[in-house]
Amino acid sequence: MRFIKRFLLTLVVLALLFLIVGFFLPQQQHVERSITIAAPAAAIYQHVASPRAFTQWSPWSNIDPDMVTEFSGPESGKGAAMTWKSDHPNVGSGSSTITGAVENQKLDFVLDFDGEGGGTSFFKLAPATDGTQVTWGFDADMGNNPMMRWFGLMMDKWVGTDYEKGLNSLKSLVEEN
Repeated sequence: MRFIKRFLLTLVVLALLFLIVGFFLPQQQHVERSITIAAPAAAIYQHVASPRAFTQWSPWSNIDPDMVTEFSGPESGKGAAMTWKSDHPNVGSGSSTITGAVENQKLDFVLDFDGEGGGTSFFKLAPATDGTQVTWGFDADMGNNPMMRWFGLMMDKWVGTDYEKGLNSLKSLVEEN
């Protein structure tokens, strides 16, 4: 009986410690990846400014070929939007809307992941010696939820890996054309 009490007390202390430490973890998360593409910004911009074009090189499109995608607003630029629905746990469901656009330079997005919160994303295109440097970024506020803050520690690995795959697909697509 004494062993069970100690065991349960240890579990409670560990759970409390887990929660308390979680409150001290970063609330804001930032993920960013870059690649240089041997093409002018105008040739790249059309692939990132259009949600329809995004699905051609998106790292998530190949994960679930049965994903349902719908588009709204203009074809590209500010106001262009898409929603997606997938039963695959690595894709999920959500929406993306372009909230700001500077042609051939920058795009800003607001993202909503159904049931999982949201964030903002961006693309920056800048001249580089060998073409154009494309930077894809994501920012999220993990709030005051200590569990979400623990998950935030893995954000760079999880999202960053997908961003690298997507940027490599974008590079292949643009450079082949």
